[in-house]
Amino acid sequence: MSEAWRGLDLRGGGLQAANIRLAQALKRRPRAYSLLAAFPLGLHRVYLDDPRGAWLYRVASAIALALIMLDWRLAVPVACLIAAALVHDFFWIERRIVALNKAIRTRVYLSQTAGAPRGFKGQYTDDDEAVRAPRSPSFAEQEQLLRELAKRRRTDLSSSSEGER
Repeated sequence: MSEAWRGLDLRGGGLQAANIRLAQALKRRPRAYSLLAAFPLGLHRVYLDDPRGAWLYRVASAIALALIMLDWRLAVPVACLIAAALVHDFFWIERRIVALNKAIRTRVYLSQTAGAPRGFKGQYTDDDEAVRAPRSPSFAEQEQLLRELAKRRRTDLSSSSEGER
């Protein structure tokens, strides 16, 4: 199937429109992990909606860079801290993507309608039994009805044959 369907305007509010909006809004793992390569800028944190964490990466990277210019040995503790944060983020990305995508799915699918239609009562209760359509008889009830019909037919046939005599 071609990718041309992605360009269609299905903004009418159905499931197709919701799926298109969802496909555009979901966070992607390959993109997040590729942005992790630019960790000094904190781009992976920006992509995963954590601007505070992005600024922490930027500030720590600037401090490390300034300390390297003074004396590289002063930058070692800050570099170790950044490396530990990088390892943490490698595992954090997966959890964050799952949580964000779950929230995005909920938001997209729940924004489909404005709510229940006017006059909607929800599930029926026992009081509404008269309003409900009669249900179809079960298999056992159908068999019982057929037995009763067959019994009636036999009695009708036997009474009509006695009347002919």
